[in-house]
Amino acid sequence: MASNSCESCRTPQITIDDCYHQVITKLTTQGKIKKVSSHLLSLRTNQERVLYAYSILKELSLLPKVLINVKDDQVSAYYRCQGNNYFKHRNFYQAWQAYNLSLLYAVTTSENFIYAISNRSAVFFGMQRYKECLEDIKYVFSKHYPEKLKNKLLEREKQCLSKLDAELSKKKKEDMIDAKIADILKLKHTQDKKYLSASSKLKVVHNEEMGRHVVANEDIAVGEILVVEHAYLTALLPPQFLFSCAYCLCRNMNLYPCMNCTYTLYCSIECQKSANKDYHTVECPLLPSLLEMGFSKLEWLALRTLLRSRTDEESWDTLFKTVAEAESRIRTDLWGCVKLGDKWVYDSKFYTPIHTLASNVDKRSLSDIFRKSISAAAFAHFLSVLDFHKSDDKETAVRAKKYVNGTLLLHIMTGPTNMHSISTTIANDEGKYVEEYQYASGAYAFLSLLNHSCSPNVVRYSKLGTSLMTLIAIRPIKKGMQILDNYGYHHAVQDRETRQSGLKFQYKFVCACEACVDDWPMHAHITETGGLPEAILIKKDECLAPKVIERLMKADKETAIKFYKPLCELIEFLEPFAPCKELAECQEALKQCLAIFCGVIPYEYGQIIDWKAVPPCSSRGEPPHLASYISGPQIDVP
Repeated sequence: MASNSCESCRTPQITIDDCYHQVITKLTTQGKIKKVSSHLLSLRTNQERVLYAYSILKELSLLPKVLINVKDDQVSAYYRCQGNNYFKHRNFYQAWQAYNLSLLYAVTTSENFIYAISNRSAVFFGMQRYKECLEDIKYVFSKHYPEKLKNKLLEREKQCLSKLDAELSKKKKEDMIDAKIADILKLKHTQDKKYLSASSKLKVVHNEEMGRHVVANEDIAVGEILVVEHAYLTALLPPQFLFSCAYCLCRNMNLYPCMNCTYTLYCSIECQKSANKDYHTVECPLLPSLLEMGFSKLEWLALRTLLRSRTDEESWDTLFKTVAEAESRIRTDLWGCVKLGDKWVYDSKFYTPIHTLASNVDKRSLSDIFRKSISAAAFAHFLSVLDFHKSDDKETAVRAKKYVNGTLLLHIMTGPTNMHSISTTIANDEGKYVEEYQYASGAYAFLSLLNHSCSPNVVRYSKLGTSLMTLIAIRPIKKGMQILDNYGYHHAVQDRETRQSGLKFQYKFVCACEACVDDWPMHAHITETGGLPEAILIKKDECLAPKVIERLMKADKETAIKFYKPLCELIEFLEPFAPCKELAECQEALKQCLAIFCGVIPYEYGQIIDWKAVPPCSSRGEPPHLASYISGPQIDVP
């Protein structure tokens, strides 16, 4: 049941980090740290570790509450007022966010809902987004709307239609350019028969030293597309909640809210239904707690992965069977594969390859395992309160609880070494697209098989507005060579000591790539190579001319298309001279081309307005609000 309390009066929900620190402080004060550590060390399964962490949280009265945040027309009106103030000062992107917040909080049958969309259409008109403006006007006219809006919207509609004609020729040209880019980013070589997202030029192998990894079946040229993979699922980061579809990540500006919660926006009914089917039905009532407690993006992704593992299957019993079969194929040629008809495939569409990714539990410190077990125990508690494990069969319900506990910790541990950031390039305040901007995280089965190098031979780019991630060769790769990605530690930007310690801490290995073994210099200290042929120098000067670099920094698509192939050819020639300044500069220019191809976002998308998981409550113009807690069954601790 739910108990109501004013937001300003309720006890604040502690963050998950504070929860962990309070556990450590209390155990230390009670003189129990050594005993707890010894017992944790004796546990052999993830579900035992989580159950033990849960028992400690319960004993110390630190089990988090499940907070409810409901639709509230007063809050909706407050955010609409904020939007009006932003709009008055022509701060259109901030106004757009505020109107989306108003939309999220509005009771869907209320006038506030209609006013939020009507006002949003004015923002789109101010942005010169006439198609989006017309879409919102059309939506308002399809509903029961206040009569006083009619003439204003009809006039806005008329103005939009007159301006759309002038946009038509510009749109045709953009479509032609985008078609050329789509062709560049296509997987042109034969698709692998088993690893469906990969080129058949790649081969997955396994040994004790490297684990599973990927090597070249054939010689690979710079610029070749090697992998095109959609995520199993994604998690949009909170700063982008008001800009993107929470399910497919598309940048459709005409977003519509979840009918229940006050956080998720969707581009279509189809995406809303898919999200509800995959995870959102369960996640929806948990969102206030997840946000207010500050769970990390990888912890959140772990929870979603657990939820979807269940919704992918007809029942708990079929899930148990799928997982048992998947685990029985680990370290075989069918590791992570599922059977489709008469063939075995490895594909991110399925849970099996995600379940069998490495967790590195044997390489983790006891404190790291305990910290992750606390997060898993908090999630397990939330799901128990919602009765997620329910089954008509008592034995199945018990197995379900064990599965949930263990699998939550499994994915919290696989996340840091296997899940991928989904990012784009955002403009700075000078309009130059030079800054990386992370907006989501995703689970990618094949891309997770790639090992690291501080001087990688491939690079990953996310197609903006999708979960599609493309892997491109940025160095020539000979047959038999390993395909090496970069985990965020690159010789060009960090010294060897920094890279080694960071990789050891996060990924649990000591890097032995060529840049580490030979101690390659950082970008600022890389020198030019001498004796290059004059024809190569002329080509380099042409590709890296200041006006070319300036256009690339301004995200000019035609410039990127024109110089993409010449840059690939230059990099091929310069490879024997690595590391050298000429090669590094060509690779950076090539990466800028790829960033442009995959989509960039304007500076304004980084101007995030302030909003909270649960709005404040006061008598001074801030939104009044009631917060509630859900109480429900707890986990049985033996």
